[in-house]
Amino acid sequence: MIEPSVRSQLVSYPIRDIVQAAKKIEKKGTDMLYFNIGDPAPYGFRPPQHILDAVKEAIDQNYSGYSPSGGDPELKQAIAEHENVDTEDVFVTVGLSEGIDFIYQALMDPGRNFVLPSPSYPLYITKQRLAYGTLEFYDTDQSLEPDIESLRKSITPYTKGIVVINPNNPAGTVYSRKTIQDIVDIAGEYNLPIIADDVYDQMVFDGELTPVKKLSKDVPVISGNSLSKNYLYPGARVGYLSLHGETEHLRDVFQRLCNQRLSANWEMQRAYIAALKGPHDHIKKFNAELKERRDLVVKKCNEIEGLSVAPPKGAFYAFIEVEGPWKTDKEFVYELLETGVVVVPGSGFSPTLKKKYFRMVILPKLEQIEEGFGRIEKFLRAH
Repeated sequence: MIEPSVRSQLVSYPIRDIVQAAKKIEKKGTDMLYFNIGDPAPYGFRPPQHILDAVKEAIDQNYSGYSPSGGDPELKQAIAEHENVDTEDVFVTVGLSEGIDFIYQALMDPGRNFVLPSPSYPLYITKQRLAYGTLEFYDTDQSLEPDIESLRKSITPYTKGIVVINPNNPAGTVYSRKTIQDIVDIAGEYNLPIIADDVYDQMVFDGELTPVKKLSKDVPVISGNSLSKNYLYPGARVGYLSLHGETEHLRDVFQRLCNQRLSANWEMQRAYIAALKGPHDHIKKFNAELKERRDLVVKKCNEIEGLSVAPPKGAFYAFIEVEGPWKTDKEFVYELLETGVVVVPGSGFSPTLKKKYFRMVILPKLEQIEEGFGRIEKFLRAH
């Protein structure tokens, strides 16, 4: 018998883990409604045509070899201009997921931690475990904005950085300028870098986004972004990290991490150039459609007893509180599968939540959202 490693037991990804259980029920003939994965493609959305054309052109021009390890020079220049940094401070990664992995490899030692928002994107939790780091979270308030006092209390002598996901996945919260300024002030006070997950930074349909790097001044910031969300192309698997502030000492570290994995897909890097330099007409239209879906989700949560939600203002998720006889939100979500509705338990985004939640993707068509809430309401009434 081959023994799996201890490290392998630390890996979990609740957003996809639930699909295995859902597929078993689907085989029995149940019509499943998937509200679990933030991928625009299954719901009919496509990347802008000029980006797809750039992929075809790259294939025709034989961009089939290894690119320079740190990224296509033209793409690095386009990102540097977009981020207002030097090209030496840009590193192209295989999606932002690899960028997150690089951040942990570059900064995290056993017994150390990044303080994570509660709720947080699950990949940060898994990577922290895999690095043998300790899990530390800062709470959010009723509107799912960061609780600044909780952030301060969560910082220990072993803290290596503060993670900020804005707009937030899973909650769709767009943090206020004051909140961002408070986080920056605390990072400066404790001499900590900020890891800014900016992957949804153009996906704001209520209010205005204040990026961390806009207010950071002397606080070092590692900003991450990708082609996946803003440009509706998650399958391209191209992202980047950009370094802001006093971060020169990290350049060599990230370059060596890029070298050891050779390179990101070169054809898709050419697509990212087209994305950054080309028209952005799709953003306004996409955000308008998301707002319409958000409004329906909030309306349904207000109408159905046992559900409540802080209205999301960005990204494409709703983090919905549920009341009822279930001991855990995981128990609720797995029982709900029998109705054909697939959502993700809130505890998968933080083990410190004091209430039961589930995350729902708001990308499906309005009639699918209506149908999904109809099944949820019937399920809640039965219990």
